[in-house]
Amino acid sequence: MNKYKDALEGMVWQFGYKGVKGGESIIWCGGLSALEEAFEVLGWEDPHYVEDCDGVICDVTGCAEWVSSQGIVWSEKGYWCVCSVHSQAYREGAPQPEMKKRAINREASRSDDGQLPL
Repeated sequence: MNKYKDALEGMVWQFGYKGVKGGESIIWCGGLSALEEAFEVLGWEDPHYVEDCDGVICDVTGCAEWVSSQGIVWSEKGYWCVCSVHSQAYREGAPQPEMKKRAINREASRSDDGQLPL
């Protein structure tokens, strides 16, 4: 990709609308012509389906929502990246749900012994 396409993709990630459709994470243009043109230049469908990845999509198993908080929920067991729904559940005193394997592996890699805190 050239630097112009890289810049365009960065702007789409910053200004595109984020959500979930059919249980999958998406980014879409929301009818904004500038974003529609950007999607076209990037060769993206609207909506554009997004892979489940660290720091972008919630760490909770089965959740495809976008991250809104990092590191404050259930922090005694890791630096979790969660959506607003799971952040609210934490604030209401809910126990930590099962976390995705990618998140568990990430957190285990932070410790000297490769284990999560108890």
